[in-house]
Amino acid sequence: MLLLFFLEAFIGRAFDLWPAYVHEILFSKPITPENISALAAFMYGHDVPLRVASKTYIICIPDGNRHYLIPYAMGGYYALFFVAAVFVILPSSMMS
Repeated sequence: MLLLFFLEAFIGRAFDLWPAYVHEILFSKPITPENISALAAFMYGHDVPLRVASKTYIICIPDGNRHYLIPYAMGGYYALFFVAAVFVILPSSMMS
């Protein structure tokens, strides 16, 4: 699957070296907020663009009934991670 090779280039490791929970979420676990959050955290932490991350999940997930929700849910988590990173990086004197 070419998409996995593309992701390997972003993440910098071979697919078989990714954490086991990522494999489970992509291929066998149902769509839940916890699974989307965990996968979004992994993808965001490795600078994978949101569109690529959500398309990967849509292609790999066995449950096809809720595909339309995945880009929105992952986008929400990406935004949350971005805002959290901004507040961690800013010095406290700039926030007052």
